[in-house]
Amino acid sequence: MSKVEEGSTQPSAQELRDLCVHAAAGDEEAIERLLWAHHARFIGYAQRKIGVDWTGKIDAEDIVQEAYIDVFRLIGDFTPEREDSFYYWAARIVDHKFIDAVRRLRRKKRDIAREVARSARSSSGRLTLLERVRPNTLTPSRVMRHEDAVGAMIGCLARLPEDQRIAVTRLYLDQAPAKEVAEEMNRSEDAVRRLASRGVEKLREGMGRASQYLSQM
Repeated sequence: MSKVEEGSTQPSAQELRDLCVHAAAGDEEAIERLLWAHHARFIGYAQRKIGVDWTGKIDAEDIVQEAYIDVFRLIGDFTPEREDSFYYWAARIVDHKFIDAVRRLRRKKRDIAREVARSARSSSGRLTLLERVRPNTLTPSRVMRHEDAVGAMIGCLARLPEDQRIAVTRLYLDQAPAKEVAEEMNRSEDAVRRLASRGVEKLREGMGRASQYLSQM
């Protein structure tokens, strides 16, 4: 797999084609890098779908975060054809997640306030988790933009084993009490905290990988 030149935030067309081939074969690092490369486009696409009608009720980063989980789960359905084929394939997943969110809100109109509050907690939680998982090895020449860092973290989170991802998401992003998460996962609070701790360590490792490709000169 070819390397992205350090200091560049966007792979070349040939690199994207190579990454698409590797991703289709199940290479999780290639999937991560494609998510990082296209994250700003996915966020922009989600924001356009949300538009005026759902602004403040649906959060673009929530939608994209959910989509990334399905990207890893459904990668066997992806067929690489050209350098932008991954973006358009994954964008359909983002679209489906947006539609799901709209349907949930329409079914439960009385819960819209609750959904807005949850999105606000997720946004705050992302900032808190980002500070927790930033690699300590970043140098002044390898500092990621905030948008790139959030995108990298969301991509790495989607790659975690399911139990670790749930524990991290519920404890740190949703800021749910450990007791509540333990009951949901049918585990002890200590077990949930251990899962979250392992997940955070893997996220930190993933952010280290991301810093090699998304850093600014």
